[in-house]
Formats: sequence, C-alpha cells, structure tokens
Amino acid sequence: MKLKEEKELQTITAEYEKALQLFHKKSYHKAEAAFKQIIDTYKDSEFYSVLEIQTRVKVHYAITQSKLHPQTVPLRSVEDYVWEGVFQLNAGDTDKALELFNHAEKENHKDAYLYYLMAAAYLRKEDSVASLRYVEKCIKKDATYKVLIYNEPDFEPLLQNQDFLNLVE
Repeated sequence: MKLKEEKELQTITAEYEKALQLFHKKSYHKAEAAFKQIIDTYKDSEFYSVLEIQTRVKVHYAITQSKLHPQTVPLRSVEDYVWEGVFQLNAGDTDKALELFNHAEKENHKDAYLYYLMAAAYLRKEDSVASLRYVEKCIKKDATYKVLIYNEPDFEPLLQNQDFLNLVE
C-alpha cells in the first residue's frame, strides 16, 4: 500500500468512526452532517480501499436520512395496521406496535398471528399477564402455534411460568 493511500485510508477511517459514534448516540443531525462531509471529501478518491469505506458511509447516511425524514405510509386496511405494527415492533417501538395491533383487533381482525404478535409485544413490556392472555387467544384460534410459541426465543422468559407451560404443552 502506498503512503498516500495509507494516509487517506487512516483519515477516512478516523472520520467514519467519529460519525458512527454520533450515529450510535442517536445524534442524527450531527451524524448526517459528518457522513455527508465524508462522502463529499472522498468522492473522487483514486483508491479502492477508501471508496469501499465511503460506500459504507453512504449506507449509514441513507439510514440517518430515514431516521430524520421518515416516510409515512397511509394505513388503509386492517392488514396495513398489522404489518406496520410488525415493523414498529421490530424497530423497538413496542408501544406504537401495540397501539396498531389493538386497532386491528378492534376492527375485528382476530386471527392467531395477531394474537401471537400481541403476546410477544406485551412480553417485551414485561407484562406477562397480558402476554399469557394473548398466548391463550392465539392457541385457541390455531393450536399449531403451541409449537411455535414454545420454541420462540421471545417467549423464553415464560418457560418458568406454569400457566404458560400448561398452554403450550
């Protein structure tokens, strides 16, 4: 590796690490500016190794943009509420997920998968009573969920609960 390439690689790496720290601290505005600066500074680099890191920076820049400027999708059907709830649950916003799931349930969408999701969401909130209520509703709708729930890592905290074991065994 040539001296010039090595120096440029060290510089972009240090800048990228600082930008990632801002990103992980959820300082998205500062992270966005830092990522944009790196992209602009190294866009014409002649070195593949530097461009490779710049490509990673572009990915984080896009993620930061989505955090700062989230796109909203109109929720028209009950299924839209369920799928948006799944997205929110996976994104870590359990309260929003439960709000969406409850809306779907109120709209008479009472299937086993919805109850499964609600049980998992309540368990994330450490509400084992509500979680068990939805585990029971889920299994009453579709007994095949017994195996899935029993083997799902999200439900491990309930493995010591006799009421849970009575439902899934």
